[in-house]
Amino acid sequence: MSQTNEQGSMDVKTKNVFNAPLYKHSTSSSAPKSLPKSLVAGFCTSSNPIAAQLTNAFLDYSTSNGIDLRKAGVGPGQHFCLEASAWKGLADKGGDDVPRVKLESTHEAALESVDLKLLKRFAADQDNQSVHGAVRPKDGKGSWVRESKEIGGKEPRA
Repeated sequence: MSQTNEQGSMDVKTKNVFNAPLYKHSTSSSAPKSLPKSLVAGFCTSSNPIAAQLTNAFLDYSTSNGIDLRKAGVGPGQHFCLEASAWKGLADKGGDDVPRVKLESTHEAALESVDLKLLKRFAADQDNQSVHGAVRPKDGKGSWVRESKEIGGKEPRA
């Protein structure tokens, strides 16, 4: 049984592709009631590990494979967890209209069939910057942190 944090936006027991806690990708309440098993709303699972923002190309690809997601009320721009084979099938064809992946919300099971390098190639902007590690003063846009060369250094006088 997984455990979520107080806001319910992170599963602290299940891991993402960075071996960090898995973040929630979408809300179940906004999903159509008749979702096919190839899509999951909420937290991604080992069966539907890839957290993606759907594109028209993906919807067309699904229709050509016998699953008309549009008839189920699914459209481009929506966020769902996809079966790895469905996402990889379109990614292997190439093109720029492959659904973008939220790596922090993509279940670690995705790595069993999709290389992390390929996932990163189609990565969406991340919402939770802590996934990539600490922000260092020189990485930031402002001088919000000052460095002192002395141990126990004193603040300069204003």
